[in-house]
Amino acid sequence: MKTTVSILLMILMTNEGVAQVLNRFNDQKTVDAFFRYTSARKRPLILAHRGGPGPTDTENSITTFDKTAKALPDAIIEMDVRMTRDSGFVLLHDATLDRESNATGPLAEQTLADLRKIKLKTLAGELTNQSMPTFTDILNWNKNRYMLALDVKPGTDPLRVMKEVKKHQAEHSVFVICYSVAEAQRVRDQYPTLWLAIGVNSMADLDRLENNPLASSHLIALTPQKLQPVAYYERLHKLGILCSVGTYGSGQLDEKPMTEAAAGYRDVFRQGAIS
Repeated sequence: MKTTVSILLMILMTNEGVAQVLNRFNDQKTVDAFFRYTSARKRPLILAHRGGPGPTDTENSITTFDKTAKALPDAIIEMDVRMTRDSGFVLLHDATLDRESNATGPLAEQTLADLRKIKLKTLAGELTNQSMPTFTDILNWNKNRYMLALDVKPGTDPLRVMKEVKKHQAEHSVFVICYSVAEAQRVRDQYPTLWLAIGVNSMADLDRLENNPLASSHLIALTPQKLQPVAYYERLHKLGILCSVGTYGSGQLDEKPMTEAAAGYRDVFRQGAIS
């Protein structure tokens, strides 16, 4: 989510600029109400990809999360969780350190202590004084104030990540993005009421999902960036499944001037992709 996008999104929120209270998401009822599908929803849920950085911001950092949360208190903050060589958890999108920090090589070969010494770069590639946050740092920062979307990267076990979540009594302020139906089922078996997100990239995927027990509750569909036919979203909504579509990336709405992008955001919402 670019800085320009924040201008539009702040108009959509009713309580912009007001920080959320501690332990806002502290029980199942609250998180279920937050995600429950309803055709009467007036505003979209906003997910800030990698925390919502602009060109001068760092990805997956507390500094950026703070900035986004202050501008959009109801935003969902998405982050990328990876495991270190000594089984710690940190935030980084790429498997290697090169693009996002002043270090190089695979993150998985580094210890937690090693990674605490490096500094993050902005999206534009400028070095900052910001350190890479551990996942524990994030949970301590959040204190159940904001909903966190955990993109648990391949090679990192989501069940081990959830053990850290449980230690901080934060099960109701996160949902987990899974890379396969099998992985989602594995997590669901251990955490029956945890909200999960999986990719539903085609009608064939949707056909399979409709006959899967996962579709019965607590599920979010990550749908293609290209808008699909209305019938596609209607089928998901009949199952009570929220739909999400990304607007980030080269050539996408987030990269366009607001004068061009505003109508596109409205079209996405009307068609049902983020409702």
